[in-house]
Amino acid sequence: MRDGKLVVGIIGCGAFAWAQDFRNFANNPHCISKYCCDLSLERAQAAAEHFNVPHPTNNMYDLINDPEVDLIKISTSHEAHLPIIEAAAAKGKHIFCEKPMALKEMEAMAIIRAVRKHKVKLCVDMNRRMAPSMQALRQVWLQQRHNPKHQPWRFVELQRKQLAEEKQSNFLMSIQDESSSYRPVHLDPFHGGGEILGESTHWLDLACWMYAPQKPVEILAWGSPRLSHGIHLKFEQGDSATIVFSCTGTFDFPKEAFQMSVNASLLCNNFFVENKYYGIPGVKDEVFPLQVDDLPEIGPEGGFEAFLAKSKAQREGCDNLKHAKKQLLVDKGHSNMLNGFVDAILHDKPSPCDEIAGWTAVYLALLAIQSIELRQTMPVLAHKLEPCLHI
Repeated sequence: MRDGKLVVGIIGCGAFAWAQDFRNFANNPHCISKYCCDLSLERAQAAAEHFNVPHPTNNMYDLINDPEVDLIKISTSHEAHLPIIEAAAAKGKHIFCEKPMALKEMEAMAIIRAVRKHKVKLCVDMNRRMAPSMQALRQVWLQQRHNPKHQPWRFVELQRKQLAEEKQSNFLMSIQDESSSYRPVHLDPFHGGGEILGESTHWLDLACWMYAPQKPVEILAWGSPRLSHGIHLKFEQGDSATIVFSCTGTFDFPKEAFQMSVNASLLCNNFFVENKYYGIPGVKDEVFPLQVDDLPEIGPEGGFEAFLAKSKAQREGCDNLKHAKKQLLVDKGHSNMLNGFVDAILHDKPSPCDEIAGWTAVYLALLAIQSIELRQTMPVLAHKLEPCLHI
């Protein structure tokens, strides 16, 4: 600690760290970034200069062994998480780790054991659960789930009682992306593990968070474990979540859309910038600000159509979005996750996405891969969700 603030070291200075980590730590009043570390010293030095971080290094032990450092942020390739976490936990550092937490079951078990043995907090950055629009959507879903309201023109079946299936919720997650998003490192089984592990852990976690405290009970998947695929996840009370992930889409349109149907209503989240609610009297649509908006003069009213207009303007005269002069970032919950974790450390609260949540998403992703390979539905085993480790 320094002056009551957490001292931070960031490991991994790639594009994600530039877009989120350095910005979000700088914006948190309870954090001081002391180190940026990367295997490439040149990359670490560039980040240090750009974000005014005093100590660039290519040796992670510089920050792990520094007694002043309280919190380590890991933004490396996936296979590097375990050795960093074990080393940092042994020195009493709290750990904020990018998803997926691990690539294999035994890696995840070793991570759980390390953080529990050394009594440090771990947060896995499965940020969608912390997006303001998703938090709002879940609140409306809970209200409609437990105290349903209906429009007066709704057809009501009077000839029979409501059937069991009609009492269940369905959560549809549609993801379209261009395959050029995924460099070979993402698809390499040693480094990235493919897009079910690398990306769909986000939406598997989102489903588990949405339906908590229900537990998932079975999973069925189809397609390719490394690129386009679908996953259907069923929960204890019959609720379900379906992920449809396509890598043959286009950057001309936003990546993610979500629909929740429950008790004769439809709740829609359009790429984190608006929620639209159908079938519930008195519930108003909601608009959410962007995390970064370099085009505030376009579509100041906000919402999905405004975001499309901003995106079109951003792309004009641009042959590569990575080099766009204007930045647009919707609020997917990254800063909220960091802020929630910092608060958990300072006030000894539970992590907003702890090691068990991190493991659950990995476990479900591994089961989905098995389901594709075996062409069958896989049971989600209760004892796997609550590992018993001798510390």
